[in-house]
Amino acid sequence: MGALALFPAPLEGQLDSLPDYTQRDPLQGVAPDGWLRPADSFNKNRFYLSAGTGAALYGAASVGLYQTWYAGYDRVGLHSFDDWGEWNQMDKAGHVFTAYMFSRYAFAGVRWAGVERPGARLMAFGVANLLQGTIEVLDGFSSEWGFSWSDIGANVTGSLIFTAQDLAWREQRILIKVSNDLRAHPDVPITNASGAMSNLGNISRERFGDNFFERYLKDYNAQTIWLSANPRAFFPQSKAPTWLNLAVGYGSENVYGAYGNVWSEGGQGFFYPESRYRQWFLSPDVYFSRIPTRKRGVRLLLGILDFVKLPAPALEYSRGKFRGHWVMW
Repeated sequence: MGALALFPAPLEGQLDSLPDYTQRDPLQGVAPDGWLRPADSFNKNRFYLSAGTGAALYGAASVGLYQTWYAGYDRVGLHSFDDWGEWNQMDKAGHVFTAYMFSRYAFAGVRWAGVERPGARLMAFGVANLLQGTIEVLDGFSSEWGFSWSDIGANVTGSLIFTAQDLAWREQRILIKVSNDLRAHPDVPITNASGAMSNLGNISRERFGDNFFERYLKDYNAQTIWLSANPRAFFPQSKAPTWLNLAVGYGSENVYGAYGNVWSEGGQGFFYPESRYRQWFLSPDVYFSRIPTRKRGVRLLLGILDFVKLPAPALEYSRGKFRGHWVMW
């Protein structure tokens, strides 16, 4: 299979009239009507279904996050702390991404139910910050963390990036995406000044976990957050495919602690001496939901993929130098 099979040319009938992504139903006149077609006016049953589905996912996610992050730590009184400098701000980038993602999902759900655009924007903003605010409350009662105002700022930023684009353009021309190379834990022997032995993989497993869900959320060395822009949306007369994006990514390496790569094991202290550093990437990407299709179910699935950065060649800038990657995950 080649690129032509994966990313098809516009469908017949769309060559002169591309879908209008600013409208409630971009597939109007292209895909047949059906249950997935957005309602033209408020539909109570659809709204309750969207709200119920969101509430169920919210409950499941809250339980999952509690078990992943908080179950192993003591509960204390609500308190705050300043974590702006931690993890090279990778956690803040993650908050921006997640709030944006929640905003887009919530907006799509209530628009499908026929909610008018201004109300849908407000609901999406509220839902995103409610979901993210739950994490802050859990943080605030955990002995390991605390309520973070910088996290709140990142959450608001992510949801405002969605809202501002919908206000300005009635579409999302710049997506926020995530990628993760799912690398293996490092196997680096560490010897401290007393001659005691440890391994970098030990602290990596302790802090980032072992299962897929934990690693995808927590391993900041493997994770990259992307801003993925659609040139065709900014330059409608260009010849660029409607699905082709250009993405700028941010990541970090050698980050095994909030502020430094130090840990205790068996009553001994250890330190990983390699310098922590930031990375910037430039890479082509795909706006999945703008791949031409006549099937509403296919477009729904493609829309879910819009939050994942496509593995592709990338140019990296870090530590004052450029380097290339044949494939950047």
